[in-house]
Amino acid sequence: MKKIVALVLALMMVMSLTAALAEQETVTLKVSSIWSAETEANRAPFLKTLEEFEAAYPNIKLEVEWFEANAWKETGETLALSDSLPDVFYWNAGGVLWNLVGSGDILALNDYLTDDIMARMEPGLLVDMTFDGKVYQLPYTKAASMLYCNTELFDKYGVKIPETWDELIAAVKTFREAGVTPMALGGGDQWPTNMYTDIIALRFAGDEACRAAYYKTEGATFMTQDWLDGMAAFKQLIDLGAFPEDAASLTRDESEVPYFAGEIPMYVHGQWFSGSLSPEMQQKVVAVKFPAVGKGYDNQYMGGAAEGFCVSSYTEHPDEAFVAAQFFAENLSKNGYIAGAGLPAWKYDFSEYTDLNPVMAMIKEATSTADSMLLWGNTALTGEDATLIGDTVYDVLTGEITPEQWCEDMETIFE
Repeated sequence: MKKIVALVLALMMVMSLTAALAEQETVTLKVSSIWSAETEANRAPFLKTLEEFEAAYPNIKLEVEWFEANAWKETGETLALSDSLPDVFYWNAGGVLWNLVGSGDILALNDYLTDDIMARMEPGLLVDMTFDGKVYQLPYTKAASMLYCNTELFDKYGVKIPETWDELIAAVKTFREAGVTPMALGGGDQWPTNMYTDIIALRFAGDEACRAAYYKTEGATFMTQDWLDGMAAFKQLIDLGAFPEDAASLTRDESEVPYFAGEIPMYVHGQWFSGSLSPEMQQKVVAVKFPAVGKGYDNQYMGGAAEGFCVSSYTEHPDEAFVAAQFFAENLSKNGYIAGAGLPAWKYDFSEYTDLNPVMAMIKEATSTADSMLLWGNTALTGEDATLIGDTVYDVLTGEITPEQWCEDMETIFE
């Protein structure tokens, strides 16, 4: 008799749950993503994540709009002015995120972040997504600037993979003398140039000084010998012909074509670049930390949790929007790493995967013992300050201003 009663109760519970699910209202969420181009490393992993979400939550329909990164930043800022941001959207962390937080456009997620969710996330990644104790974004990847070296070219010309600044300069000279452009750079988009200047500045000035300047803390300054030496070192690379002659006019995509073709041996870029390497190139390329300059900051990295998913503060479906944002973040973290597009920001056992991108695995290993990770200057800074660091670095690239003038121009952000 007890078994019959238990069976009846179980059937009643199943019927009740089924009825509840059947009664769930279908909700439609608008989602904005930056991976519009087929060549974007995170496009395929995100498409897979969307498929997984739709299977897991059939009652939540997604309307996804795709943008190029810079186009979405401009569009997103415009939409924010009219409280029209989509329910869930990609955005950068740090100062760029703070702009929308300050204007009240992003929902704080603290009430949704259970202990279980927090335990599944890699520690320390919410620093640049948290303001006044409130979390406004969930990361899907951990970023890191790396020096990508084509070992085939290094071997061909008898050049050592550089570990110090002197070795880097020697490599640049050797490749240049052989008629090979040493380093790829698409300065026309500006931010790829910042990838170089930020990591060089970090090597000369260190995390503490760079972080203070980018976040404009009291006493911060660009008028130091370390900052000047860093920009002068970048100028040295320019003068030695490290970059293509038309680097200032090349877009990032244009600048990467000869690297993919195996014609350029070195490139400083984020970890996502490894996901764009063909299987053949993955066997030729190694990703190493940027060379040391003798200041003791050689195990510090530019990067960290620099981007993620947000929920708009005026969404009509905050619960469902959080579910989507959290699902996107955690599952793109997994799918992106498996595809070689990013370092995971969430904990996952990858031991069953035997064909992971070897270059991304190098980056994961190298950054696992990083002394610190710092957001890029144009991400940590906000508004006109972020524009200024891009413009002035570009002016150094084109020879419009000197390293000394760069320091003076950047100092104006503290006025």
